Parts: sequence; structure tokens; C-alpha cells
Amino acid sequence: MEQTAKRIGIWVFSGTGNTLKCAKALETALIERGVSVGFHEIADGSERAEERDLVICYPVYGFNLPRILKTFCRNLRGGGNVWFLKTSGEPLRLNDNSSAEPIRILRKNGYCIKGEFHYIMPYNMVFRHTDELASRMWETAQKRIPDAAERITNGEDAPIAAPLSAKIVSALCRIEHWFYPKNGRLFRVDPKKCVRCKKCVKNCPTKNITFENGKFRFGKSCIGCVRCSFNCPTDAIHIGLIDFMRVNGPYDFTRDPASATLGRYCRKSYERYFAGRQD
Repeated sequence: MEQTAKRIGIWVFSGTGNTLKCAKALETALIERGVSVGFHEIADGSERAEERDLVICYPVYGFNLPRILKTFCRNLRGGGNVWFLKTSGEPLRLNDNSSAEPIRILRKNGYCIKGEFHYIMPYNMVFRHTDELASRMWETAQKRIPDAAERITNGEDAPIAAPLSAKIVSALCRIEHWFYPKNGRLFRVDPKKCVRCKKCVKNCPTKNITFENGKFRFGKSCIGCVRCSFNCPTDAIHIGLIDFMRVNGPYDFTRDPASATLGRYCRKSYERYFAGRQD
């Protein structure tokens, strides 16, 4: 009798594309191992997964996950296995508790949590990494994602162990789920720079941006993904109280990763990450 291929559902929320790149690489690696993959992008969190076994992919925002992922996890039913794939701009242990909320939700909904895989990708907020360092991050992720695919294919665990410091910081930073909708009302478009391409309106995942009577309006459902400001072709969008952390424009991942240099910021953590150490 012919054996049915293992079926995995990859569900992705990606702010500015880094998590999506990693999720696509995971999809390719799983297919190469004979796994049947359903690939889905999360639009508003109301989606329902048909697959039993899932990989939920998200970017870390302030040591937590985006609010839209909490909504998505609450809607899940099925009781299969779940792995997380997450990306962040720095390899700090403070990121280790970011999946705590969805884990509690999914366990209540009957799922078995198998673990998570964490990859470092360049910031879309705080400050801009160099293109060379961005390329090194992406090169490192591509080398490690096949191992994740192998574990998922075999149903293996990828243990999550968050230190107390990560639990405290993530709990404190959950105020962002309250903050972002309010800060989103403070977003503004510079009329001198704006070319009315309306890319921000089309790409906003929560439909928080509208263009009416010649003016851009920002609603109450911002989740802080900064997809609008990061991708604005003329850097015309100011992002409220966190505008000092605005990063604009895509990274060039074709640069030579071997020429990347590390600055003083989290230097030892980056060195450990690139060396493959978890200490």
C-alpha cells in the first residue's frame, strides 16, 4: 500500500518580508524531504488551518509575538503538533519567551507543542544593519533551516527553555499590544515626499490605512509591523512616538556575507549565534 506523504501547514505572518523568506526556505526544505506542504500567509488572524500539524512563523516584536498571531492561535482547532519559526534582529536570550502566549492558547486548544526555531534577520526598526551583515544573517539561516526541516519531518522536538529574565521582560513588554493601536493613530504622511503610490494602503495587513478625499488616515488597528514606513519608496511615513527608530528601504541580500563586520551592539551575542553556540 502506498504511504501517504506527511502533511504540514506553514502559516506565516511577516511584517517586512524577513520571516517570509525563512518560511519559504523551510517550505522548500520540507518538500525536498517528501513532505506535503500547505503554505499560507496570515492576513488578519481569522484564518482556520485545515492541517493538523503546523509550523507557525512570525517576527518577534518587543520580545513577544505580533498581536495578530494571538488571534490566529485562538481560532485554531485540530489537536496536532505545532512548531514555531521566529525571526528577530538580535540573538538575545530575552527573545526566548516570545512564544509563551500562543503556547498556552494552543495547549488549551488541544495541540502538542514540539518547540521552535529562531533565526536572526536584519532589523526593520531600531536601526539599520549593513547589507553585508544582512546577507550573513540570511546565509546563516539558509544553512540551518534544513536541520529544522529534518526535525519537523521526523516529528522531533526543538525544546524551548526561556530564562527568568526573558519571562519578566516579555511580560513587561506586552504593553506594546496596547501601545501600537494608539501609536498608530499618530502616524503621519509627509505631503512633500509622498508620491501617492498608496503602497502603504495596499500592503497594510490590518487595513489600518485608508486614503480618503486626498488624505491618508490611520485607524485603531495598527500592530506595529512598520510594513508601511519600511516599504515607502520616498520615506514619507512618520511612525508616531517611535519615529526615531524608523528604518526605511529593503536590504540587499546579494552583498558578500564574508565582508560583514560586527559593531559593539550585542557583539558577543552575534558572535555566539554565527558560531552556532547557544551559551
